[in-house]
Amino acid sequence: MSSICPGCGGRYPDMDGPHHAYMISSSGCWHAYGLILAHEYADKVLFDAVHRLSVDTFALQHPGDPNDRRANQSVFLHYISLYLIFDKNLPHPMATRALKTLSRIPMPQRPIAPGNYDHTVSDIDLTSAQSHMESVMLWARSTFEAWTILRPSADSIIAKSEL
Repeated sequence: MSSICPGCGGRYPDMDGPHHAYMISSSGCWHAYGLILAHEYADKVLFDAVHRLSVDTFALQHPGDPNDRRANQSVFLHYISLYLIFDKNLPHPMATRALKTLSRIPMPQRPIAPGNYDHTVSDIDLTSAQSHMESVMLWARSTFEAWTILRPSADSIIAKSEL
């Protein structure tokens, strides 16, 4: 049996198990995401190429309760990370450093999350490094585009931070 993840809308096997503390996901989705992370941690090329994107994308697709300060901040920070990578061509390590600076800034209330995503954790291909990188790029780019409503706030937050 399978069920739909309440965060990303992907279909995953029904299972009992853990999930993130404030990012709302099914246990099956959280498990699948763990397999992605393990795959990336085991391969330095994959880690350097797409790990930052995987973390940001999962967080955006599983935004959690908008009234939870951690969940609200997470959405903005992970969107800004993708923004810095995709639109400002910042290398992944620089985007990670920027998040540390931005995490000290209070974030505005986030809007309602997009309804559906074109790509989810369930679409990530683990069969080869190349297919993994390509599927993560599609997943990240489509999720970033789904959250474009955050762009004006991201510009404002970045301007306040003096990055």
